[in-house]
Amino acid sequence: MMRWKDGQVLVECPLKEPAHNEYKSPYWHIHRADLHRGLLEAATALGCKMYLDSRVVKIDSAVPSLTTKNGEVHTADLIVASDGLHSMAREVVMGKPGPPVPTGQMVYRVTLPVSKLKGIPELEELISVPRNNHWIGPHGTILSYLLEGVNETLINFVFTCDVNMPDGVNQKIGDNAEVRASFKDWDPRIDKMLEHVDEVLEWRLYTHEELPSWVHPSQKLCLIGDAAHAMTPYLAQGAAMGIEDSAILGGLLEKYPTKETLPKVLHAYEQLRIKRAAKVASASIESRYFTQMPDGEKQADRDEYLLSHPGIWKGHRNIRSQKEFLDELFGYDAYAELDKYIAAHEFERKGGVEKSGFGKSSLEQVSLTA
Repeated sequence: MMRWKDGQVLVECPLKEPAHNEYKSPYWHIHRADLHRGLLEAATALGCKMYLDSRVVKIDSAVPSLTTKNGEVHTADLIVASDGLHSMAREVVMGKPGPPVPTGQMVYRVTLPVSKLKGIPELEELISVPRNNHWIGPHGTILSYLLEGVNETLINFVFTCDVNMPDGVNQKIGDNAEVRASFKDWDPRIDKMLEHVDEVLEWRLYTHEELPSWVHPSQKLCLIGDAAHAMTPYLAQGAAMGIEDSAILGGLLEKYPTKETLPKVLHAYEQLRIKRAAKVASASIESRYFTQMPDGEKQADRDEYLLSHPGIWKGHRNIRSQKEFLDELFGYDAYAELDKYIAAHEFERKGGVEKSGFGKSSLEQVSLTA
């Protein structure tokens, strides 16, 4: 974590060893396309059918069924709606509109091959050391990290700041002039990097209100991922929470794969996930204000504290360095939580299997994705 103006390192939070030794899973940076590719391969191997260009325009939760823009109707025993921030299924589940809520901030995203930045001495460390580089400053942050590209290593920069977009525009392609203007007084290395950037992706940041339920009263439709709990990006946990959701729901459906047990499955899914997701979403919002303090007395106190408390501590003011929070966030084992819940609630085992995990179910499921 670095000071916005000059890149002074305020605190380091080494996660590589704790991730392997305590949380039993590596801390990965992965390109979204690679994640999508892996998910697609896994779903295809399990027999899932994919329908592209099939926007859903209607959900009948009583059947349940989906109707696409082409007039095709798909029926199932359960609809799992993973249709994101702008979910149309959320309105069906809530029985009223559930529109996204603007955060007042936006993101500029820049991804480029590290080869474009080679030979620039001041950028050498940024393009060669695999870590999160996190600049914190007034009303904004910058994050950079390395990714494996198809042919070469990439570096990804995420600039977060107060909205600087035309009214009515949520996403657009911009150029480096806009982001350079928004971050003109930041660490000089940032502007040096931006000299080599042509195209910038810009989009507004939204969230939505915490939902009282993720399951429709019919017990035949549920929400998952951003549709249920859109995360602000300040802790980088949006995809992670969606994957946890799927581990719990997939594990439950494998153990209890009949229509008769579906109401209990969906109740358990909510009980296991809704409070955790809300807690992480709240922590993400709090993190925004800790990292985006305007310069002044509070900011100086924060920086002095960070400098005097390097690494991971119990009770650390910085949530990314707080031992208790990291243990809860990264030490979470979805299948262990599932097994504890089942043991505590003495689920009826109707045709279930003993091991938690993903697998095939006799239920016919259809997933609605963004």
